[in-house]
Amino acid sequence: MLKRIAKIPAGTFLVPMIISMLLISFFPGMYDVFGGTTQAAFQNGTSVVIGFLVFAAGTTLDFKKIGPLLKRHLPMVIFKLILSTLYILVFYWLFGIEGIWGINLLTFACVMYSLNPAVALAIHSEYGDQQFGAVYGIYGILGMSFTPLILLSLLTASGGGAGIDWDPIISIFIPLIIGALLGNIDPDFADFFSPLIGKLLPFLGWNLGVGMNLMDAISSGLSGLLMAVIFMALMFPLILFDKYVTKVNGGVDGVAIWNVAGMSVANPAIIGAALPAVFSTQVTSATAIVMMVCIITSLASPALAQKLSKESESERLERELS
Repeated sequence: MLKRIAKIPAGTFLVPMIISMLLISFFPGMYDVFGGTTQAAFQNGTSVVIGFLVFAAGTTLDFKKIGPLLKRHLPMVIFKLILSTLYILVFYWLFGIEGIWGINLLTFACVMYSLNPAVALAIHSEYGDQQFGAVYGIYGILGMSFTPLILLSLLTASGGGAGIDWDPIISIFIPLIIGALLGNIDPDFADFFSPLIGKLLPFLGWNLGVGMNLMDAISSGLSGLLMAVIFMALMFPLILFDKYVTKVNGGVDGVAIWNVAGMSVANPAIIGAALPAVFSTQVTSATAIVMMVCIITSLASPALAQKLSKESESERLERELS
C-alpha cells in the first residue's frame, strides 16, 4: 500500500490529509471524544509538526557546498520571487482581498510564491544538475510561509511595515537556523534528522485535513482547476528565462520550479493564524485550492521537463553535426 501511495504526487502528504478530511467531515466531533494526547497529535499538532520539519530541512543546508551552486540557481530564485511579487501586487490592486472567481488573495499569494523542491530535485536528478540536492533546502524555504506572510502582512497592516507581526516569522526561522548550525557543525546531524522530512509529512497532512471541510473542497474544485491554469500561464516566463536569459539547461531549470509544493498546503493555515482578522475565513478554501494546484503541477512539470530535455538534446546534437 505504501508503495502505491508513494507513486502519487505528494502522496504521503495528500492521502492522509484526504482521509482526515473525510473523517472530520462525517464525524466532526470525533476528537472531542478522545481529547488529550490524541487530540494534540492529530488535530492540534500542525505547528509542532511544521517546527520539526523546518528544523530537519535546516540540517541539510551545507554552507560549504552552496556557493558555486548559487551562481547557477540564484538568478532563477530571484526572478521567481520578483515575478511572484509583481503578480500578487497586481492581483491585490485589481481584486482586493476577496479576489475573483473564487480565488482570494490568500490563495493567490500562497500559490504564486510556492515551488515544489521535491519535484525539482527529481527533475534535476534526471535531466539537470546532479548536485541540486546541495541547494534543496534553499528552494524548500520558498515552499514555506515566509514570503507570502511577509508580503500579506505589509499589504493588510494599517501601519505598513510597522504593523507586521514578526513573531510567527521569527518562530519559523529559529528552528531553521538551529538546524542549519547543527548540520554544519556535524554532518551526522543531517544524516540523523533529514529522514524526518519524509516521515513527518503524513502527520502534517493529517492535521491539516482536520481543518478542511469536504463540501468546501468540492465546491472549490473549479476554482482549483482555474488557479492551476493561471499559475502555469503566469509562471511560464520561468522556462523562457532559463532558455533565453541564463541559457543553463534549455528551460529545464525553469520547469523544475514550475510547480507548487505540498508543504504550501500548510501556508494558508499558518498565515490565517498569524493574520486572523483578515484571512481566517479564507483558510479552508485556500487550502483546498492550493492542494489542487499542487497535484496538477506536480504531474505537469515533470512531463514538460522530459519534453524540453529531449528538445535541448536534439538541438545540441544538431549543433555538433553542423
